[in-house]
Amino acid sequence: MDIDFDNGIIDVRGTLNVGSTKIDADKIALLTQGVAGGYKIARGQRTMLSASDTVATGLATVVSVVASMDSDPILTCDRATASIGNQTDAPIAGSVYLKVWMPTATGDATPAAASGFAGIKVNWIAIGT
Repeated sequence: MDIDFDNGIIDVRGTLNVGSTKIDADKIALLTQGVAGGYKIARGQRTMLSASDTVATGLATVVSVVASMDSDPILTCDRATASIGNQTDAPIAGSVYLKVWMPTATGDATPAAASGFAGIKVNWIAIGT
């Protein structure tokens, strides 16, 4: 087995033992298929241009997306969300919405569109076809 952490490569030739369980290379390959065969995974990082950006994932259709701030939270931007929309016109198929938020006011954590999004980086992972 070759493991290259710098390049994200794990090459299993034969059997990998995890505790007393033997896992062959074919079973490891299945782990990347998501909930069913045929799905693909796309990922990226977006430097936000507004409080709500549309991002093309490279997938034909997106069935699920998650987002997380890479930048540290600040008062005017403290969280990120992602949405697949309807995948026909809002946004178009294969694209997703990334949004950043801030609290409405002191003592009111109701989300409001972020006003300090300049330079904020958001990581995302999408699953689709």
